[in-house]
Amino acid sequence: MGDSNMSYRARQIKVSFSGVTVLHGVDFDVIPGKIHGLFGHNGAGKSTLLKILAGVNRQDTGTLSLGDRAIHLSSPRDALNEGIACVYQELRLIPGMTVWQNLFLGRELKKNGFLDENGMKAHTARVLKEYQLQLSPTDLIKDLSHPDKQMLEVVANLDRDARFLFLDEPTTALEGAQAEALLKAVQRIAREKNIGVVLVSHKLDEVLGVCDEATVMCGGKVIFHAQQGNIAKQDIIDAIVGDAAVNHGDKTSEKRGARYIDRSDEPYLQVRNLQTSRLKGVSLDAWPGEVLGIYGLAGAGRTRFCRTLYSLEKVTGGTITLGGEPYHAASPAKAIKKGVAYLTEERKKDGFIPLMSSFSNATLPILNRFKRLLLVSHGKAEESASRILDKMNTRGTLSGPIQSLSGGNQQKVLFSRVIGQQAKLVMLDEPTKGVDIGAKADIYEIVRNLANEGCCVLAVSSEEEELLEIADRILVFRHGRCDGVAIPASELTPAALRQAAWGDDGENAA
Repeated sequence: MGDSNMSYRARQIKVSFSGVTVLHGVDFDVIPGKIHGLFGHNGAGKSTLLKILAGVNRQDTGTLSLGDRAIHLSSPRDALNEGIACVYQELRLIPGMTVWQNLFLGRELKKNGFLDENGMKAHTARVLKEYQLQLSPTDLIKDLSHPDKQMLEVVANLDRDARFLFLDEPTTALEGAQAEALLKAVQRIAREKNIGVVLVSHKLDEVLGVCDEATVMCGGKVIFHAQQGNIAKQDIIDAIVGDAAVNHGDKTSEKRGARYIDRSDEPYLQVRNLQTSRLKGVSLDAWPGEVLGIYGLAGAGRTRFCRTLYSLEKVTGGTITLGGEPYHAASPAKAIKKGVAYLTEERKKDGFIPLMSSFSNATLPILNRFKRLLLVSHGKAEESASRILDKMNTRGTLSGPIQSLSGGNQQKVLFSRVIGQQAKLVMLDEPTKGVDIGAKADIYEIVRNLANEGCCVLAVSSEEEELLEIADRILVFRHGRCDGVAIPASELTPAALRQAAWGDDGENAA
């Protein structure tokens, strides 16, 4: 890579997707031996910048340079060849393989035409010792703790001569002491090996403890930068919250047709101190006929909470009551039978079957209703789905593959599935993600109608204005916790929501 003291610089980086500008001329520096904290709200542009710096995406305009030399990255391999690596939230280690096998994956050593296992094990042992990891080269990845896996991926990149390292939310899955130990280890390595490190995180207290400089992004722009000695947590929060007040307005929401919610009876959903491997204590109450908004930063536990209620993640503590009865569902199929419906955030990944028709996708969970003498009447199922889809103004060729529809119409098909299930508890995770403005209005109306018909609706969204538009009350998740204090949406602003998500919450005083 040449001079180990040269910085990695990005200048006037601009990029657009589908005609929408995501980065507006961003400048960013990574200095060898220093840790640079990168902060910002959901959708601020952090991940997009990171992917450009790590060679995953290319910028439309602007330059990347190492020292005085301009570089052009077309892939993560190009970046690694320049000494630039990124460790993402979802680790890429292979659980069934050993430490040494993962360390040498894709670059195995050979001797006399055969794999040199002894040589690779010996090298791995030296690397583990050098970076002070208390592991054996023959340990299986699946047997390691999450902090050890995280550090191993860091070390694997450094062993490939990475001189600049980007860590995307490295402490999301870690407890306080584990997170502190990981970050201190990263800080030590940065100093000793002269590695330039970028930390992307929502956990301000943890990361600011090791940062030499900090940058805040909002709306695809850098709006705040400070060097060590001048980095204050409150300044970062003020920048993020202030952006919401400027760009989204600071007026409380004016809700259309606000509903009266009778809360004199017991809530339909009651959760107390719910815990899983990633949730650390979630409590909340939700009533029939209301839309309860769930807000929080990425990694706060919103999606994991929905997945837990849908029996996709294991409960380790706490209680759940549904309709006055203790709720236990061993599988999503059991959850569906108990009147629970779930629209996931990633519809293309786990929401529908791409080559099946819209009618078939809409009726998948309820085909038993159209069964007679062990045979399913697909004609009746299609007729039922068609009636619901017509009411929602769904457009496109519904008898063809669902993948041929627009994002908004795909989402309407999934809503028709919820309606067809006649679910009592409906969980919506980012219900308008990847949907155009016209379809958003239709979906908001569908959500309101679900509540008006007596459903208990939980709506997870990263968009403040969306929650203020559709929710009756909103509560905030922070670091896997929720205290159950829900505030009427009419009393909130986008800035107030951001302040609640970024402000003190009792864990690490952050």
